Amino acid sequence: MPSAKKTGGTRGGAKRTASPRPASAKKRVKTAAAPKTHAAESAVAPAGGDPGVPGKIAGGRAGARRSRPAAARTITILQYVSGIACPKRQKRVLRSLGLRHPHQSVVRPDNPAVRGMVNAIRHLVRIVEEGGHGA
Repeated sequence: MPSAKKTGGTRGGAKRTASPRPASAKKRVKTAAAPKTHAAESAVAPAGGDPGVPGKIAGGRAGARRSRPAAARTITILQYVSGIACPKRQKRVLRSLGLRHPHQSVVRPDNPAVRGMVNAIRHLVRIVEEGGHGA
């Protein structure tokens, strides 16, 4: 004779019930905003805009891509040790610098954020070249 199946999913016999969702977690309803049209996004800025920037978009998306400063200082970083046996945090730093394997070099802007990442994994990488001006 087969044994009866237990219906409870937790030990101890007490069943858990789903707590009601708070009011702030409900689905948000989209507001009736003016829909964007493709024609408005592809329109070129009027003559009063920046004359030196060809193809500037008037739909407010012109600042979506930031241009790199013309004379930014750069550093060349060389990975010389594998990151296989390293903690995940150091592997993430390697990947965020764009390094995938030993003896690969990348050029990055010389700023405090990149210097901090290099300092976090200084036993895996070397700064080969400093002070070059970027293109």
